Amino acid sequence: MPEEHALIPAEVTGGLAKYSDDIFASTTKSGDYLPRLQLLTSASEKCKSGEFPINHYAVIRDQIFDDLGEAVDILVVTWRPKALEIGDEVISVFKPEHPEFKRIQDKSGEQDSGCMYGPEFLVYIPAKKVFATFFCGSKSSRREAPAIKALLTKAATLKSKKIETKRYTWFAPAVVGCSTPFETPNIEDLKKAVEKFNNPPETVIETVDETTERAR
Repeated sequence: MPEEHALIPAEVTGGLAKYSDDIFASTTKSGDYLPRLQLLTSASEKCKSGEFPINHYAVIRDQIFDDLGEAVDILVVTWRPKALEIGDEVISVFKPEHPEFKRIQDKSGEQDSGCMYGPEFLVYIPAKKVFATFFCGSKSSRREAPAIKALLTKAATLKSKKIETKRYTWFAPAVVGCSTPFETPNIEDLKKAVEKFNNPPETVIETVDETTERAR
């Protein structure tokens, strides 16, 4: 591919855009959703196709997968219950007493049901200066969820660990305390993120994308 050259002189545009990348991101997002943080394993279609490294974390918004590496430092802010069903549409339910929550929870034990449930955490990712959700909806991640909850309001590092059975081997999230200092979010931004996270609609219906890993 030939090298691309600017066709407009820098003195015309000022060399740099007037507005920041943060403002650009805020005006191009498709919805008012928090990004999600996810461990992509060999079960992920992105990893199967070679588009994304196996057992790396990604922060995901609008189908853009931003590679964070094998480990990521986070601030664990708060949590909420969530049930998720992936079918022709993606249905999220946040009230445990809602009939749909119970239906999805009961169905989650069926093989290839597309149903998951568990705690979802609000986290801050200092490397990207963004808030994101981290859903512990599989059996493996639910086992790790108490360790994440124990670090509420504290710094943590998400890694991965290998789990082996007689038939299968896979990787799942693992958490440890983080001793590396990092910059915490602005208090007003933190309040806004918590307010949005704590007050979702009873149910949310989205179009299908690579929302989560296969439930294990």
